[in-house]
Amino acid sequence: PLGAFVSRILGDLGADVIKVEPPGGDPSRDLSPFVTQDSERLSLSFVRANVNKRSIVLDLEQREDQEQFRALAEQSDVVVSTEGMATWAARGIDLERLSAIYPRLVWLSFSTFGLSGPYRDYVGNNMVAEAMGGLSYIQGDDAKPPAVSPCEQGVHLASVQAVFGALMALWERRSSGQGQLVETSVQDVLANLYFLIVNYGLWSDIPYRIGARNFMPPNGYYPCKDGHVFIAALMPGLWEKLVDFVDDPWLKDPALQDADYRNEHPELVDPILRAFTAQYERWPLTRALQKHGVPAAPWSTVADVAANEHLNERGFFIDFEQPPFGRLRTSGPMFRAGASPLHIRRPAPQLGEHQQEVFTAEARSQPQLQPQLQQKSSAPAAVTQRGLPLSGIRVLDLSRAWAGPYGTRYLADFGADVIKVESAKFGNPREPDNPSYGEVNRNKRPITLNFQTAEGRELLKRLVAISDVVVENFSPRVMAKYELDYDRLCEVRPDLIMVSLPGYGSFGPHRNFVSFGGPLMAYTGMALLWGYPDSPPDARVKVAQPDYISSTTQAMAIAAALHHRARTGQGQYIEIAQVETAVATLEVAYLDYFANGAVAEPRGNRDPNAVPQGCYPCLGHEAWCVISCTTDAQWQALAALMEDESLANDPDLKTAEGRWARHDELDERISAWSIEWRPYQLMRELQAVGVPAGMMQTAEDLWRDPHLRARNYTVMMEHPELGMVEHPGMTVKLHETPGQIQRPVGRLGEANDAVFRGLLGLSPDEIARLAEAGVIA
Repeated sequence: PLGAFVSRILGDLGADVIKVEPPGGDPSRDLSPFVTQDSERLSLSFVRANVNKRSIVLDLEQREDQEQFRALAEQSDVVVSTEGMATWAARGIDLERLSAIYPRLVWLSFSTFGLSGPYRDYVGNNMVAEAMGGLSYIQGDDAKPPAVSPCEQGVHLASVQAVFGALMALWERRSSGQGQLVETSVQDVLANLYFLIVNYGLWSDIPYRIGARNFMPPNGYYPCKDGHVFIAALMPGLWEKLVDFVDDPWLKDPALQDADYRNEHPELVDPILRAFTAQYERWPLTRALQKHGVPAAPWSTVADVAANEHLNERGFFIDFEQPPFGRLRTSGPMFRAGASPLHIRRPAPQLGEHQQEVFTAEARSQPQLQPQLQQKSSAPAAVTQRGLPLSGIRVLDLSRAWAGPYGTRYLADFGADVIKVESAKFGNPREPDNPSYGEVNRNKRPITLNFQTAEGRELLKRLVAISDVVVENFSPRVMAKYELDYDRLCEVRPDLIMVSLPGYGSFGPHRNFVSFGGPLMAYTGMALLWGYPDSPPDARVKVAQPDYISSTTQAMAIAAALHHRARTGQGQYIEIAQVETAVATLEVAYLDYFANGAVAEPRGNRDPNAVPQGCYPCLGHEAWCVISCTTDAQWQALAALMEDESLANDPDLKTAEGRWARHDELDERISAWSIEWRPYQLMRELQAVGVPAGMMQTAEDLWRDPHLRARNYTVMMEHPELGMVEHPGMTVKLHETPGQIQRPVGRLGEANDAVFRGLLGLSPDEIARLAEAGVIA
């Protein structure tokens, strides 16, 4: 189940995905929730991960089936595997030998901890990965144990990164004719988030769950007559807009203009705002705040989102046939691509449904559905030296904050020439003593250009003419206002790939809503589902997870669009509405709602597909270890390690259903046992008997993590102002053409001469004149 969504995305992109299942079927066929018809039932978790696939059955412990798998691999472009190389070698399938026979093969390994390092053989899942990757520790209610994300956000993010890695390998194969091993560790992907490693390395900073405390007011949940709204007046200018809207004399105190002062004295802000918002209902207040330019959104349930006027007017939710269960409705695609849109072309398969189709000689002689992602070649090209996959691709990055710049950084890490367009005229986003900007914008060439001027727009168009990709995340009206929308830019570069990341999309009733991570979490239902049922809204998660979802989706979408253009000569416009990208990660909850009317609720760390599962206290302050028993055998191993015969021999606890009914009791008994162990010690003991477990890692634990160190995960970079700073490295590893950190972030306008003189041919005098005129500024 861990890697199934990886190949689902490849199928959405047009690949012919053949799902190889064991004789008993993929275990994810038994995961709840289900849709039923008469005596039959269908796992909606399985559906979500396996539409757009064909199913065959192979017993890979049998020699004959091993040969059939080898024959299939030799005809394939990509193999997606969640098992280690030793397991494959024991089956007589050696990757080196297979690659020698078919050198164009891309082997994509997807696992919790990767193929190397001391934890490479640990059993894991999303719960374990989020704990070990640092994501869980910083989230939510500080009065309770850290909580896992809803709908496996960690695995979703890593799955998109894995597809990006596969597309990079396929892109590089176009020039070299050679495939390679691509490795994605879920922990590697999550350890890249929220600047945990870099901030600890520089300042020994360890973020904790802040609970109901509002550390940057106003940035949190505020009560209304019918629920709550999230208000985020974080950036300069937003406080003034909020004060003007509320029109309370106490908020007009000049001292509160200082954000640092507000942070130190939230008691001067929050009570006034709470009293004000409590007079209104959620949606009228949200619309009024947004009309005033203040980012805000209502705290939403799955049912609220399903009925959302904006998403429905955009036609986001889609229907597809799933025989014999009829028509199902689900969330729409992660992004909208003009020339090569994502589609559900076939339903999730029945077990072995395509056995004859795949293996008969007749089927083999017929043309197969060719993936849209690669270009086949009968003979590999002669290889002298293999470079970074995106070498020769130029990206013009107009985006700001996190979502856009992170996505272009992923491209820059793999060799794209990313030109970062900024302007000192509109404020310098860089903070000399803050390494986060450098982490998001490494490997880029920074220039200054004011495209609000006519000459600035002409220079920008000249850069577009020599670029492959343009990325922007302004509000929908900005690019059209300056005649820099896709249609206008195609006049200078007809095969241009342009990506826009509007928070709420370019059309629909909420298209002009101002977006920030917190309000998007509330709007999409993610915030409500992430945490415990009895935690108050203001103690819920306040992080900007949609930014990371959108940035990873952006990199993958651009890579797919490059493949499409190489095959067809066609560029395209891609819209990544952050609200839709975030809702798409919760697809199982929406499948369940539309099929069964079930409105998902927060469950803390519990999961009926893994019982018991929880975050259990250990020796020490804020010391925790997560345990997740996904099989009955793992439960028996846990009970044996606890040396508790009453648990091991209780017939009511032999099944997940029986254990689910007694989860409260099990949590109490496991907690009483786990408190005697240190978290790292307990993790090792549990993993030694095959129980998925992981210590709840803080930023300090991540920075020290022996597994990440053994994998050479962190990279030392020299910053212009900060000196030597340690950063997380690549999110995905290409073994033959790995990504690299080639340069730290440059100073504002550092690449002006190289770009304007070197690429556009401007003379030094002309550059000086344009600088004086405020164009190159």
